[in-house]
Parts: sequence; structure tokens; C-alpha cells
Amino acid sequence: MSNDKPLHRYNEFFKSSAFLFSLVIIIFINPFLNDSVGGRITGSLLVLGTMVGALSVMFSHKYIFWYVLTMVALSVVLEMLSLSYNSEVFVGIKFLRNSFFYGTFALILFYYLMKVQPLSLTEIGNAISIYLLVGLAFGNFYCYYTMNNPHAFFLPANDTGNMQFDLMYYSFIALTTTGFGDIQPLMKIPRLLAIFETIFGTFYIAVIIGRLVGMGKSAASAKE
Repeated sequence: MSNDKPLHRYNEFFKSSAFLFSLVIIIFINPFLNDSVGGRITGSLLVLGTMVGALSVMFSHKYIFWYVLTMVALSVVLEMLSLSYNSEVFVGIKFLRNSFFYGTFALILFYYLMKVQPLSLTEIGNAISIYLLVGLAFGNFYCYYTMNNPHAFFLPANDTGNMQFDLMYYSFIALTTTGFGDIQPLMKIPRLLAIFETIFGTFYIAVIIGRLVGMGKSAASAKE
């Protein structure tokens, strides 16, 4: 049993790291893959790969595992339909699906993160994944909303061809409270979402740092 525990921790750390890496790939590569059929197929595989990564991270949580498995199965069907018909309707549904998936999985990970004590490297990796998942969730919803409301955002030089890249960029700018001002929400719903995303980004970092500091003080007190 003593040998199984380190092996289990290594497996969990590997799954967490692989999932985090897949999110980084999605953020930096996926926006450049929409100009060709091959690019769209690659982008679809990347998104599905992220969902499979979520499936492996949630493998030990029975009910959540089946939820994620259902999401993956539905996503495979949706990806096949969108690649077959290449309709704006399916593209919009994919943005909405991504937003829902990333958002709910961020909530699930956050719930388990708050229950774990002390935090290990695996949980710290999951904490970073939650931050990225929230940015992706909001970014995909901004894309979905803009497809139905073309004037929802002021984009640089009205460059609608790079809408996905621009709105993903805006989402992480709002999440990190950087606020360059080059992209601006012009309608009530995206403005309200931007407010909520900014507040979440600020308080999330404060909560995680507070937990780490608190655990450090508890460990120091235990040694004395």
C-alpha cells in the first residue's frame, strides 16, 4: 500500500499537468486554425482532447465522470455535424457548448480544490487550470453572443475575421484586470459579464493566495 500511494499521486499529477498543457495549447493555437478545413478539424480535435483530459482528471469522481463522458459524447456528434455542414448555426452552438463545458468544469474543479488540504503540486496545477477554464468559458460565450449580435463589441478596425482571437484575448484581459481598452463591450450583457469576470479574476487570486499562506502558517505552527 505504501508503494501505491506515491504512484497514485504521480498519476494524478501527470493527468493534471496534461490537462493544463492542453488548455494552454487551446488558448495559443486554436484561434489560428479556422481558416481551412484542416485547421478546423485540428481545432475540433484539440477541443475534444481537452474534454478527454477533463475526463481523466475526473475519473475518480464517479458521478462527475459520467457527466463529463456525456459531454464528450455529445461533443463528438456536434463536431461531426459542424464539420459536415460548416454552418454558422453549428459554429455558434460549438461556442456555446465550449463556454458551458469550460465553465461547469471550472466550478467542479474549484469545488474539489476547496475541499483538499493541504494543497499539492497537483492541486496547484488544477488551480491554474481553473483560471484558464474561466477565461475560455467567457471568451467562448463572447464569441457566441457576437455571432448573434455583431455590434456587441468594438473590435480593432472592425476586424471580424479575427473575432475569436480578439474576444479570447479580451476575455483574459478582463480576467486579469489589465484593461488595455483596445476592445470594448458595447451592449449590456457583455458589459455585465465583463464586470463579473473581472471581479472573479481578482477574488480568485486572493482566495488561492490566502489558502496557500494559511496552510504555510498551519504547517509552521505544527512544527513548533
